[in-house]
Amino acid sequence: MQRGVTARRYAEAVFQIGVEQGTVDRWRDDLHAIAEYFGNKRLLFVLREPKIPAQRKEQVVRDLLADKVQPEALNLALLLVERELTPLAPAISQAFDQRYNDYKGIAIAQVTTAMPLDEGLRAQIRQQLAQLTGKQIQLQERVNPTILGGAIAQVGDTLIDGSLRRRFELLRQQIVTGAMGGPDDGTLAAVLGPDGAAGQPAGTDGADAGAGGGPVTGPATGGEPAGGPGTPDRRTEMAPRSGADSAHLGPRPQPQRPARQPRPDAGGNHSASGRNKRRRR
Repeated sequence: MQRGVTARRYAEAVFQIGVEQGTVDRWRDDLHAIAEYFGNKRLLFVLREPKIPAQRKEQVVRDLLADKVQPEALNLALLLVERELTPLAPAISQAFDQRYNDYKGIAIAQVTTAMPLDEGLRAQIRQQLAQLTGKQIQLQERVNPTILGGAIAQVGDTLIDGSLRRRFELLRQQIVTGAMGGPDDGTLAAVLGPDGAAGQPAGTDGADAGAGGGPVTGPATGGEPAGGPGTPDRRTEMAPRSGADSAHLGPRPQPQRPARQPRPDAGGNHSASGRNKRRRR
């Protein structure tokens, strides 16, 4: 973490010098050269060996870089050797590239395809990404046959997956989702009916409740309870309905009991007062 912060600090200092002197492009090339040399393991071992004198190390760096970079870039390389920061050279170059791209309005797009791009496809991808980002696009191409077709592009933190493998995966998910409970297409409502009651045909309203298993208050022609006026309507839910065309189970009338008649009193009158007098006695 600390090394990354140090690398960015050096890159920012160098970038400011380049902006002031108008040598940003030259600094970019010089840092690439320094990072390439200091990334060599054999050279890095020599520069970090404490038994080798500092003058010898300085001479080695001058011999390698004096005719390849500008004097200010050579001074930076010698400073890194002196402070034992030569392993940071690649990170400094990378941090400078990011700062440079922001300054120039350039975006790096890492593009992965199943086959190498020809010039026509390369130009087409570059143009489309430029329209999306509003920046100049530099492509970093990579071939990966496992994506089957299409392309995958990453610009900064944005990933654009247009691979054929991704399309197949999306199609598979849609098929599985649809088969295992996808969006309701209306079939369920047609089967259950508008009120969610299974078995009731669509379009049946409350007036036909007598034919659909609901409570029945009387025959279809009348409306009086079975057994005549004034008779309590006591029914069960297991008796077959009247009517030859009804296949459902409906209410069945209970057998009617005769009404109790009051006993005659001493005068031969049928009254409740006589019964009350006998009870008091």
